[in-house]
Amino acid sequence: MHVALVNPPALSGKAVFRDGYCSSSSKSGYLWHPLDLLVQSGILSARGHALTFIDAVADGLDGDRLIERLARARPEVILGLAGDVSWPADVRFYRRLAARLPTTRLVLSGDVPRFESMKAFRELPSLDAVLTDFSQSGFADWVDGERSAVAGLLLRDASPESHEAATPPNRRPWSSSPARHDLLGRRYRLPFHGGLPFASVLASYGCPYSCTFCNTGELGYRGRDTGEVISELQGVRRLGYRRVYLRDATANGKRAALLELCRAWERADLGLSWNVFCTFSPFDAELAGAMAGAGCRVVQFGIEAGDDAIRSANGKAFRNDAAAAAVRYAHDAGMQVCGHFVLGLPGQDEDGVRRTLAFARELDLDFASFNLAAARPGTALRREADERGMPGGDASGDGFIAGLSAIEPGRLRALKRTGTLNFYLRPRPLRAVLPDLRHREGWAHLAAMGRAFVRTW
Repeated sequence: MHVALVNPPALSGKAVFRDGYCSSSSKSGYLWHPLDLLVQSGILSARGHALTFIDAVADGLDGDRLIERLARARPEVILGLAGDVSWPADVRFYRRLAARLPTTRLVLSGDVPRFESMKAFRELPSLDAVLTDFSQSGFADWVDGERSAVAGLLLRDASPESHEAATPPNRRPWSSSPARHDLLGRRYRLPFHGGLPFASVLASYGCPYSCTFCNTGELGYRGRDTGEVISELQGVRRLGYRRVYLRDATANGKRAALLELCRAWERADLGLSWNVFCTFSPFDAELAGAMAGAGCRVVQFGIEAGDDAIRSANGKAFRNDAAAAAVRYAHDAGMQVCGHFVLGLPGQDEDGVRRTLAFARELDLDFASFNLAAARPGTALRREADERGMPGGDASGDGFIAGLSAIEPGRLRALKRTGTLNFYLRPRPLRAVLPDLRHREGWAHLAAMGRAFVRTW
């Protein structure tokens, strides 16, 4: 069967992410692979299905051109993405697509379909099913003709209880296959790779933690077989990639599993440099050394706040001294560190935001990402937003516009801009980009990032 994997157009010229059940916009020109579609490409290919992949964000396509491309391809089934930050535009696009291709079946993945499925089915009459777990083979089973209950897929005629279900069973075995990296191309970019092509690989799904501002903990948590991960890494190496983004939400959710993967990765001697997202506790010198030995060059930590109490109240009961230790272990192992922070969390006043911005500088991070608190679908903050009749907001943009803290939203955005400027006008962040300037792509990438940063300022 012919299946099209589709990421709809950007939002008013702004790159948006809809994958991983977590939608946001790109702050400074970076763009990563749509993970749901990437993982499903492997499962579908293993079943022998013909695939067409179109990422309108990466290709700069508007809705008209994307619909024309799909009309020429005539897929029998479309697996598309949709996100909270672009939901009204996504709904309009899929309604137009249904009018043009009325016999094509439609399945969606994304935060609104996953966590607010009744809303998705109500607003999109052409929607046949929702992908609730992109690491599972349920969609491929459905494409193959299975119409009873399948893993990770919610059908339109499912019971109301199914739509209200919370976390799926996390004892379900992983059922993915190596992704079709040759299908997705090389038009993606990250701050950490100097504009050079990279592949995205997933070694675990979901997160074992539950933070008020993040929905990934609601997905359950499962690891992937180490041998299968290494096999996929060998595949991307054969395709000519030298850089990898290990796309796990919390790669050290099970420390022993990440340690095993790193040791196998080092033994495989793949010549790949990579970046990854970890939690800063547990994170120790042994793990940092194993990651660096396997080629990890950048580790990202969700530090969130500069106050233990604020961090704990929002679901991450880790102390500042643990964050400082994790950064030290990573630096001692030779890795760069990117810290992620959330400004405007409930209970945080302006002094708390200032302490967070100061803490980011005190940690002497190489990179930092400052985001405004947003009410993502599936989170405790979203339930609060719904009760107040307010939109969830974009963490990479204006945040939750109603304000989750006592800080006036305009003032919070001003603090974020000042904090970002103060962070990056320091020696370590400037030194962090110097190695990338040894090649032409690095200069072009730095210029593109700078232009995107100015546009969002």
